[in-house]
Amino acid sequence: MQKEKEIKSAIENIKYYGRIICELSKTQFNIDCEQGEKIGINPIPGTVRLENLAAITVNCSWIKTYCDGIEANLKAASEQDKTLYPKGEDNES
Repeated sequence: MQKEKEIKSAIENIKYYGRIICELSKTQFNIDCEQGEKIGINPIPGTVRLENLAAITVNCSWIKTYCDGIEANLKAASEQDKTLYPKGEDNES
């Protein structure tokens, strides 16, 4: 596949930034917990905040799941090069 390397690179970038987002949301969760222990926290906005941080973590997991699916599709599509380009012509760029 002509664009396989570029697609793989994009997938790796998406996974990388998904991990960064997840780490940052966990760090924010810890900051909020420490702040709550020091001065207390209003339960309603605090609960909403923690629920949203948890949702970010879940969405990051979905990003990884979708990227894994794309990688599987890319592998299957690449395997078709053998049929589409039996002599290897025009299958790399």
